[in-house]
Amino acid sequence: MTGAPSMATSSGKKLSMTKQNELNTLVDSLIKSSFMKTPTVNEQYAQYQQMYSVLERIRKLESELKLKTGNGKPRQANIESFCRWAKEHGCQFDGIKISEFSGFELGLEATRDFSAGEVFVTVPRKLIFSVTADSKIPDIMKDIPVMMVQNLSNLMLALLLIVERFQPNSVWKPYLDVLPDRYSTVLYFTPADMAELKGTSAFVPALNQCKNIARQYGFIKKFIQSKTALLKDNFTYDLYCTTETPPD
Repeated sequence: MTGAPSMATSSGKKLSMTKQNELNTLVDSLIKSSFMKTPTVNEQYAQYQQMYSVLERIRKLESELKLKTGNGKPRQANIESFCRWAKEHGCQFDGIKISEFSGFELGLEATRDFSAGEVFVTVPRKLIFSVTADSKIPDIMKDIPVMMVQNLSNLMLALLLIVERFQPNSVWKPYLDVLPDRYSTVLYFTPADMAELKGTSAFVPALNQCKNIARQYGFIKKFIQSKTALLKDNFTYDLYCTTETPPD
């Protein structure tokens, strides 16, 4: 896109051999823990606590690997270029604008009254981010045993999004620049936060979600080491969490 800053394409920073070996050991431990049977809810929560502790150390180590993928501006500063990009690629919208809402970050605000059933946004299929036959992900993923991941289509979509973040002059750059860095989901809960869900119908699904994402991260982390130089030193747990959560 003319005039837009290009995304970083160089490899992320490398860890020292000692830290890399520690990271590899932690990832192995994470994968092993994620496959352990937990017959009771208490055992499942104990497993979550143990995996959370491992992930915190992994995140600390991986903080040295993080490579800047955006333009360094806050989301709000990228709204104008995103809207321009969307219109240039066939998106049509009228009577609305992207605004900041207290407690909800960004959202759509009406600038005029609408009739019942009136269409105010039209998005062409080419602007729907999805895995297609010509995507890079199928080649990267073709050797992953399906039994090792749950919901393979979501995993492939997440990896495709990560790959695009590191592509120079990606056509999706204006879209990527308005995505949040974090989401209000259980993936960002602490054990104390998670404990607040005990006794509710959301507790077990939340524990399962965290375990599944941790397992997918661990397996992908090991898998990509020999598959793609683009992600070898760039793929982190935090990065995977942001792509495994539906954009707002």
